[in-house]
Amino acid sequence: MTRFSLAVFAALLVLPSVAQAKIPVLDLHDDVCGFLAIQVKHSKVQGFSHFSCQTGNFVGVVASVKGSDMAIIASIQMKDRPGDQFLLQLSYPLVDGGTWSLRYTTDGYSSKLYKSGTYTVTK
Repeated sequence: MTRFSLAVFAALLVLPSVAQAKIPVLDLHDDVCGFLAIQVKHSKVQGFSHFSCQTGNFVGVVASVKGSDMAIIASIQMKDRPGDQFLLQLSYPLVDGGTWSLRYTTDGYSSKLYKSGTYTVTK
C-alpha cells in the first residue's frame, strides 16, 4: 500500500507540469491566418488553425532546407483552394520576427509562391 501511495504522489507531482506544456501560437500577419497553433515533438510537427483562418490542420517535419537554416515544412490545406497542394515553410526555432512562406502546386512537380511574410509568437 505504501508503494502505491508513493507512486500516486509522484504522479500527482509530475502531471501538472505535463498539463502546462506550451503550444506556440503564431500570427502570420496576413489574411492567411492569425492563429496557427503548432506542436513540435522531436522532428515531427502538427497543428491546427482557428476556424476563421483560410488554413486547416497540417502535419510536417523540422528539417534543414537547402540554402537556408532549419525550418518547419508542413503540408497544409487551404479552404478556398481545395484542389491545390500547399507547403508551409516556417523558420525554426519559432521566435518573433521569424519568416514564413506558403507555396502551392497544381501538378505535383513545380511550385509557385502563394504568400510570404514574418510571424509573431503570441503564446
